[in-house]
This record gives sequence, structure tokens and C-alpha cells, in this order.
Amino acid sequence: MINKNFSRPLSVNRPPVNFSKSLPVQNLGGVKDAVRLIALGGFGDVTQNMFVYEYVPRGDLSKSQIIIVDCGVGFPEEDDFGVDLQIPDTKYLEDKKDRILGIFITHGHEDHIGALRFVLPVIGTNIPIFAPRMAAAFIDNRLVEASIRSNMKIYESGDVMTVGPFTVDSIKVNHSVPDTNHFAITTPIGVFYHGSDFKFDLFPLDGKPSDLAHIARVGEKKVIALMSDCLGADHEGFSPSESSIAEKFNHNIITAKGRVFVTSISSNIVRWGQAIEYAKRAGRKVVLVGYSVDKAIAIAKDLGYINLTDGDLVDVEKVKNFADNKLIFLVAGFSAQPNSALSKMVMGKHRIKIKSGDKVIFSAPDYIPGTTSHIYDLIDTLSRMGAEVVYGESQEIHVSGHGFQKEHAILMDLVRPKYLIPIGGNFRHVKSYHTIAKTMGYREEQLISPNTDAIITFFADGKIDIKQHNQLRKVLIDGLGIGDVGTTVLRDRKLLAEEGMFSFVLLVTKETGTLAKPPVILSRGFVFEKENADLMDFLMAEINRKFQEATSKPANFEFIRQELQAHIEGIILEKTGRQPMVLPLVMEV
Repeated sequence: MINKNFSRPLSVNRPPVNFSKSLPVQNLGGVKDAVRLIALGGFGDVTQNMFVYEYVPRGDLSKSQIIIVDCGVGFPEEDDFGVDLQIPDTKYLEDKKDRILGIFITHGHEDHIGALRFVLPVIGTNIPIFAPRMAAAFIDNRLVEASIRSNMKIYESGDVMTVGPFTVDSIKVNHSVPDTNHFAITTPIGVFYHGSDFKFDLFPLDGKPSDLAHIARVGEKKVIALMSDCLGADHEGFSPSESSIAEKFNHNIITAKGRVFVTSISSNIVRWGQAIEYAKRAGRKVVLVGYSVDKAIAIAKDLGYINLTDGDLVDVEKVKNFADNKLIFLVAGFSAQPNSALSKMVMGKHRIKIKSGDKVIFSAPDYIPGTTSHIYDLIDTLSRMGAEVVYGESQEIHVSGHGFQKEHAILMDLVRPKYLIPIGGNFRHVKSYHTIAKTMGYREEQLISPNTDAIITFFADGKIDIKQHNQLRKVLIDGLGIGDVGTTVLRDRKLLAEEGMFSFVLLVTKETGTLAKPPVILSRGFVFEKENADLMDFLMAEINRKFQEATSKPANFEFIRQELQAHIEGIILEKTGRQPMVLPLVMEV
């Protein structure tokens, strides 16, 4: 359930500044004052959004003060075997925990809030979290599951929050989840504009467009740098409005003759709201399938973002009492996660089974990096099962949540920063963003393209430095905990997946250095033992022969293991051309 006892932040007030006047860049200290910008998830990464703004007074890092913008997870690439999530590397903050003044959340997507449950126990659960209402509810739900009590402060778009030397002005923008904001961050050396995920939707479904006038007022302050989402910078024109797909999305639902299944990312509240509304018009009952979707829609309903009554809903157990053309299923598992509701339906491991005649609609603003091939595999499987699958931009049932080229040009023109720093995109997006900027009249020296681990330092005298680095580790989570999986583990998993395993057990009497019993061989994913008896016999003979060469009185178990592993790896490569993981187990009896 949602924690309804969130207190509003004591330091949050409506803008106290007269924005009609042009405000100069403030320099409250000396020329040695500086602000550092660090991406703990790495610059150039679409996910793992976690940005440090660090004010360094008079060049003294020991007295620095920090705010953090967002704290999101990343998603494993397809060769990250067994990995569930990747989170930002917070090592930089280990000796600065007492100087972190607050975490400011732009919106409620997992790549911006999902790492809080892992990061807060490391850096401190008492750090204030400033979040818009929907993101706060999502965060609270996750933290309760992890038995973490947070110091949550809810803000509304337009609120101004002051912590230490930082003043954070929140600005409403559009995205694929309600309550999305940009931040104008005023520091002792000047103003920084943090422009995370956004689009300028002139006809949003909720009737609340981006606050362009507010952005323009910030632009009068002589902004030092614009940190801008650039994921849509390689697309021409404007990002289509959410309202532009309404007719086609509605048509797909009302014309379906059988059951309709809609899947999307769980936090895509806009799409769930559309599906529910169109289903009600078509006389269909709504069935929620999957924990994440159930939770997200419950939160959106409680906050008033979705109009859904108990009479509109049907429990999964009761769907058999309704005709197929009277049901719509909102299903978790858009990204084809193996344990998701949709994947289980496809595998026949869920009480709801996909059948011929069903219509399955994939509708999400953007595919998550690392999941594309899994999604298309799932779509292929559904098609083979006889379902009608609706997906892709050509079907006009989803639009991007990220601004295209003209929206970026508008943001640049309104903010008018001295420097531009594209974030939230890959190299191709950054390159396109730079092209837009140059068209807008920006010079090459005003375009900052930091390395993944760069520390960007802005000095009060106007100088900048991008030569320093914050070495980043790949922090992976696979259910065992944080950081249990490293490159060695991933390499082993990849090897097992591609080449298989060949293992053998030797029972050795230590004193005499002799085998107590013949070796036992186990092969998995390498060759089928019964069909390769000659090879198995040859390898058994080589194990015995090499053991006799390597053993001694008394036996040195580690030497025997190393000698046999190297020898058998070479023999297998020579005979088969393959390189399975070879695991000799030498045991004392």
C-alpha cells in the first residue's frame, strides 16, 4: 500500500524570485570555488541515471557539499548471463556520506529510481529524498519491500527546494509517466539546468503541457550548463503526441473479436490509463496480471491518475465466467523477463494461457537497452501460437517519451546555456545532438563530450576541466547481493553457455599419491557422452596418463589439478576445436 503520511518538505516554497529580471551568475565565494558534475552510472549510458552535483568551496574538497539527481538501475546486456540488474558505482561517495544533502528525483521510471533500495543502505537511509508524488509512491513501495524506511519529501512541479548552498527549482515537462520534472539548480557559482527525460507534448492526454514559460524564465539567469536527455536527438521533427495514437490504440481494442492482452513497462501509467478507458468503452472487464502492473496501477489509481473502479476489474480466477470478447488483460512482462507473467503465459506455466485468436498489443515508449532480441523472440513465439501481435512504430500504438530534434532546439533556445552536456543517450544520439547544437549557433568548445568516467569541474572564474576521472566499477546484481558478480563470473557463465563443461573427479590417497578409484567423468553441454564413447575413452586414458606424470609422494593436489586442467584443455581443443570449461576436482581419501 502507499504511504499516505509523506510530509511535505519544510524547505519547499513557491518560487521566491522575481523571474522577470535577468539574474547574473552568482559568485558567493572566490575564484577557487567550483562545482563538479559526476555521472556515477557513467556518461553515455541510457540507464543507471545518478548524477552528483558537488560544490567545492575555495577548492577544498574536504568541505564539499553534494546533492544527487536520480538513482536508477541499468538492465543487463544479453551476454550478462544470469545478471538481473546493474546499479551505479557509489564508491566515490563512500568518504562523503555526511556531506550528501539530498537526492532529487526527476520522475518515476526504474532507470531513475530503481537503485535506491540498493544504494540507500550504503550511503545512508536518512538522506532526504525529494520526489514528485507518483515517483515517491513507487519508491516507497519498493523500499517497504526491502524493509527500508526513507526520509521522503514530496514536491509539486514549480516548487523550489533549498538544501545547503543548492537551490533546486522544479519545472514540469512531459514524458511517458506523469509528474516528470526538470531541475534548475542554483549553486554559489551559477545555475545548472538538469534536463532529464522529456518531450514537449502540446496535446498531452492529461491536458498539462510542459511549462515552457518557466524554462524561459530560467534561461534569463545566464545558465552555465545544460545537461540534456538526447535519446531522441537522431529523429527529425517533433516527437509524436501521446494523443496521436489514441485513435489507433482504441481501434485495436474495439475491433478485437477475442481476448485482448496489452503489455508495456509497468510504470507507463499513460498507456495503462488509455487501455482501461478504451476497454470500458468497449464493454470489456479489466484483468491485471503480474505483480508490477498490479502495484503500478493501484498507485496510479490512489493518486487519481487512472479512473478504475472495483466494478471494472475481474480477478484472474474468475475470467472463465466471461466471454473472450468481454475481457482485456493488462500484463507485466513487456521486456520478456523469464519470470514475468507474459513469459509464463507463453510457456504454459500460468493459469492464463495464450491461444489462437488472442490479440497481444506491445505498447511502450521505448525498448529498454539489452532486451530487444528477447522481445522479438517473444513476439515470434506468440505469432507461432496463433495470436495476432501488434507492435512497433509502424502500427502506431506507441510513441517515444523522448524529445526529437526540434524539441531539443527549443530547449536550447529557451535555456541559452554557455555549455551543453548531452546525457541519457548513446554515441549516435550525442553526435546528432551536437549537430543540432551547431545548427543553433553553438561552437565546438561549448559542446562537452565527457568520457564515461569523467569528472567535469566548473570554476567560478569561468574555466572548466574534464581531465579528471572517477574510475567506475561494473556493479551487478543477480539475486545473490550487490557486487557478487564480476567480469570473471560473467566470463565463466558465457563460456558455459557457449562451450559447455567437462569435469572429472579424482580420489587420491595423499601419502602414496595414487588413485583410490578410477576417475569419474561428467560432461554437460560439451558432447553427448553416449554418442562420443571413443572421445570419452581417449580423455579417460589421458587423465590417467597425465595423473601418473603429475603425482608424487606425498601428492601435491594443487599441482595435479593445474597440470591436468591445462593438459585436458589442450587435448579437447586439438580433438574437437572446442573450449569447454574444464573443471578437475582432486579430492583426498
